[in-house]
Amino acid sequence: MRLRPAGGQEAECRRRRRKRGGDALEQGDLAQLLGCTYLWHSQQVELIPHRDVSLIVLAPTLNEPLRRELEALGGQGASEEERGIYRLPGLPFAAYLVETDVMAQRGEPLLSLVSREFLRHRDRIIEQLTRTGHMALLWYMLQQVQQFRSLGEDFAMQHKDSEYLGEVEEELLTTVLAGLPPEDRLRGLAPEERLRGLAPEERLRGLAPEERLRGLAPEERLRGLAPEERLRGLAPEEVIAGLSDEQAARLRELLQCQTDH
Repeated sequence: MRLRPAGGQEAECRRRRRKRGGDALEQGDLAQLLGCTYLWHSQQVELIPHRDVSLIVLAPTLNEPLRRELEALGGQGASEEERGIYRLPGLPFAAYLVETDVMAQRGEPLLSLVSREFLRHRDRIIEQLTRTGHMALLWYMLQQVQQFRSLGEDFAMQHKDSEYLGEVEEELLTTVLAGLPPEDRLRGLAPEERLRGLAPEERLRGLAPEERLRGLAPEERLRGLAPEERLRGLAPEEVIAGLSDEQAARLRELLQCQTDH
């Protein structure tokens, strides 16, 4: 999707109130955007023609408050260039409005994440973005959600649907972690942190027998084994290896007694 302002595109002004793409436009939003644009324009070292400045407004839909404000500011009414993309003629700068809900329906990856559709159908959108290789976008969205939540009650009071951010963060985090290779997930964790919460049998799963015993002292390896289990599989010469002469003699006596009987 490409937006082509009337005139050049040498400069682009992006100014907004503290709103998310899923917040509906209110009276005063467009006027404040224009005011911020004039302020930005006045701070440029070189004079930039108005025709070289473009404004792009992201909103769920083109609603009635925006239509009324556009008319009050001398606009000529919104003109739909293609589905979900409107030109706002008659303003001092080239201006467009993009409906994020429509963009989500059209499958636009980035704009899907800032739409109301994402809050309503996030499972479907997250699955679609994962399947189409847009994990970087999900990472970015996760960072934004965490940043929004860090603002606390002040942010929650200003934005509708912010009570769902905890659920959104959890689902995004689960998806992002699932897409990482195991070595990346464990990077930076101490061994005890990697194993925390695992049952003993889960810790040993996947290890060869010799790996399970590595690092254990001989007496620890044999702990809990009955005498016959300790000797199972040993040849006679291996059984007496390491015994003192007295112990070896005693062992021979016991074996001879069993043979005689």
